[in-house]
Amino acid sequence: LAQRLMTELATPPFNLRPRHLLSPSVLPRAVLEKQMAEHQEEKFVAPKEEELACLRWRSNATDSLHPFGSVTAEKLLGLPGPLGEAYREQWSRLVSSQGERSALTLIVVPFDPYSDVLRPFVIAARKALVRGQFSNGVYNSLDNFMFSDRAGAAEPMLFGELTIVYDVIEVTYKRLPFIICGTILLVFALIAAAFKAAFAPVKMFFTVVVPLAAVYGVAVLVYQDGALSWLPGGPDKNPFMSPPGGGFYWATPVFTCTIIIGLALDYDIFLFARVVELRHEGLGNRDAVCAALCLTGPTITAAGLVMSIAFFGLLLSSVPANNQIGFVMGFGVLMDTFVIRTCLVPACLTLAASLNYWPHRLPPVSQCNVDEIITRCGAWGDDITRGISMNPMEA
Repeated sequence: LAQRLMTELATPPFNLRPRHLLSPSVLPRAVLEKQMAEHQEEKFVAPKEEELACLRWRSNATDSLHPFGSVTAEKLLGLPGPLGEAYREQWSRLVSSQGERSALTLIVVPFDPYSDVLRPFVIAARKALVRGQFSNGVYNSLDNFMFSDRAGAAEPMLFGELTIVYDVIEVTYKRLPFIICGTILLVFALIAAAFKAAFAPVKMFFTVVVPLAAVYGVAVLVYQDGALSWLPGGPDKNPFMSPPGGGFYWATPVFTCTIIIGLALDYDIFLFARVVELRHEGLGNRDAVCAALCLTGPTITAAGLVMSIAFFGLLLSSVPANNQIGFVMGFGVLMDTFVIRTCLVPACLTLAASLNYWPHRLPPVSQCNVDEIITRCGAWGDDITRGISMNPMEA
């Protein structure tokens, strides 16, 4: 297994070498070269620095991978002196005390484990372990994986703190599409039932996809590509920069995606509810959309500004992940408030207007004076406004 790792991970960007491994069967060359000459009868020839050298458990057979001959793990465990004591301590830390049927091999990676190299390293290492699990041919019954007398008992697994993070990321992103799709389907079903309009959610779908793509695209441009790195402050003081070696935090879409969907649909529903209400008042579809945009504009704009200011407060944090989440949420709210609500939603509602309300039937157009309707409905304290139902289903 160690040989397979060395074979497949020795090239850049991994550059794995034998000195980066430590296990009961793979020892540092310097320790063997310095200590073993005092305790073995035959002449000891230390392997070269870049060659992998493994111990056998009991067998004295030698080959290019096992050059130590009579120097075996069993002999080292019973060896007196500092070397034997050090090996026994390592054995107690790395080998299972329950039947000695499992052991750890420590890999000290020669690169920054928090960099982008980690993900391809984990993938390559796990593939190498799978391919090397039973690739050594016939096993010596006294020497099978050092601990087991059955070759089939060895099940290698790459494990560590950062591999756990990698696995969490992989599982999360595999399930994220189901979370997003489930959320959208449930919300759209509720919208269709509330407005009795089958195709209204279909039109609103575009008002969800566009802001999501725009927000995360801009976030990647800022934090991954450094579009605002020219601002003063550097990585420590500039909230629009990622730390050195960093990028767009993987959990930011997970934390913010469903919230952005909710905010986008929230403002859409405010506007569409007014459109339905004005259609019941007798306005045509185009006039109802224009009037609804004027009537809901101040409220939605004020709400969007308040919410974006609250989210942008996270940019004052010293934690880069908080900066990215605050930027995504704040920019998403501004995108919904000033672009989606004012441009995309009215455009979608004026195209194929009959589909906005189908199969719900609306009264024929009886009014065309948009200014009068806006004046009547715009005065919140006016008695006429109180007569206009805020629930379009009651109209």
